[in-house]
Amino acid sequence: METISIETSQNVTIDYELAGIWERILAFIIDILIIYMYFVGVLLLFSWGNISDLLHSDITLLFFIITVMPVWLGYHFISETIFNGQSVGKMAMKIKVIKNDGQQMDMSDYSMRWMFRIIDILLSSGIIAIISIMSSGKNQRIGDMVGDTSVIRLNPNNKIFIKDILEIRQKLNHEPTYEGVVDFTEDDMLLLKNTLDRAKSNPNDLYRSLLAELARKICDQLDIKDVPKKRTKFLKTVLNDYIILTR
Repeated sequence: METISIETSQNVTIDYELAGIWERILAFIIDILIIYMYFVGVLLLFSWGNISDLLHSDITLLFFIITVMPVWLGYHFISETIFNGQSVGKMAMKIKVIKNDGQQMDMSDYSMRWMFRIIDILLSSGIIAIISIMSSGKNQRIGDMVGDTSVIRLNPNNKIFIKDILEIRQKLNHEPTYEGVVDFTEDDMLLLKNTLDRAKSNPNDLYRSLLAELARKICDQLDIKDVPKKRTKFLKTVLNDYIILTR
């Protein structure tokens, strides 16, 4: 399961699951079907009332081009701009485009992805995009790389809910160590629990550094001068203290 860690403007690191290749392909197919239905709708409009007899006129052909081509070429740019990183297909697949630096995407970001869609998808029938996504460490097509964006899942497979934390309390026989943990929020503890679980499943340098940074930030808030050497044990203690003291 591939993930990306993004540090927000509040210096909080958030871990996101990257959207898989098949999710992105299915989202694209849904969007293509929507464009196709629009195209069919325009054709039906022209055929209604014997308007089809006018199809050979220059004015009618020009009108057809004006009504169809902008949708065909600009659908993704317009929809992702309006719906904050999502097209209808992405909504259906519950995936979204975000900036890798945690900042809000703007028109230039969407424009960059849209321009390279011509290379990634239109001119190569999607082959370049598929190869790029499968070979990239962040599941990025060329447009994502240039725009510094990624496509993430909005409903990650290993998402942790507060009910999961509540279940832990039933198994604990724990004496609190850090009473200051009551100042944290449930979202803080969900982030901590999620990071601990993922670090256990993915014992690599990235998660070790995330745990170290998380331990340092928690120590700062708890006024602990020296970060404990056993960071994982310390973080688990903080989580258990929070559960005991706030439930």
